[in-house]
Amino acid sequence: MARFIHFVDDQQRDAEVTFTSLNPKPKVRLVLPNGSEPVNFRVIKGTADTAVEALCDRLVGPAKPKKDAADLMREIELADHLIKGDPEVDLELHGKFISDSARVFVDQESKPVFHLKQREQIFDAQGELVEERTPKVFLANISETDMVRWSGKMIPKKDLAKQVLFTKKYQVKHINGLTFSFLYDLAKTLDEKQALMPVGTGSKGNQPLVMSDGGKPYRAFLEGRVRGEAYCLLMHLTDQELKAPKENKS
Repeated sequence: MARFIHFVDDQQRDAEVTFTSLNPKPKVRLVLPNGSEPVNFRVIKGTADTAVEALCDRLVGPAKPKKDAADLMREIELADHLIKGDPEVDLELHGKFISDSARVFVDQESKPVFHLKQREQIFDAQGELVEERTPKVFLANISETDMVRWSGKMIPKKDLAKQVLFTKKYQVKHINGLTFSFLYDLAKTLDEKQALMPVGTGSKGNQPLVMSDGGKPYRAFLEGRVRGEAYCLLMHLTDQELKAPKENKS
């Protein structure tokens, strides 16, 4: 389903165009020997009583205060029980079909919890915790009132590939003849310079894009490809930077 986005170029010309997610269907599909389509079912794989920790407590013994090596020995001993029998299989529930399901949060003892406080953890390139905070809720900012601005800055593809990791991409499309020229000219410029252009929201166009309410903020870059009178304009999104960890001089 096409969605709309409002662009403003570096010359303050604006246009509303559409964008769609690029999820190509696989060319190879799985079929049964008779040529019919397979049908997927959800089944119960295990329960809280057949989880590894629960089996260890019941068959091997409770965990000791000092873990690591002790936990490994408990799991090795549990493996012997799994080989000799099937304690991990609940004959009443294992393999039972599931029609409806809902996510349930559990604690370390696999008991349901009903009051949650979500926390967001920020790590640096070395994997060390930098900040822990309450997750922020972002609202979509690509509507007509929050226009997406072109920066006019060109970043060579080979340079940008060393800086960020793209996680999503959308194809931007025109809706009439005027918007065709609007997008074709940009795609041609980007294609000729083999570069991507950063785009963003805000008065200066340097704020990240939020594609839907409750979504994540992404930095966005436009890539253009042209073949004759046809064009392809892609909007790449990223929320991950590529940074080399600092060298340990000790």
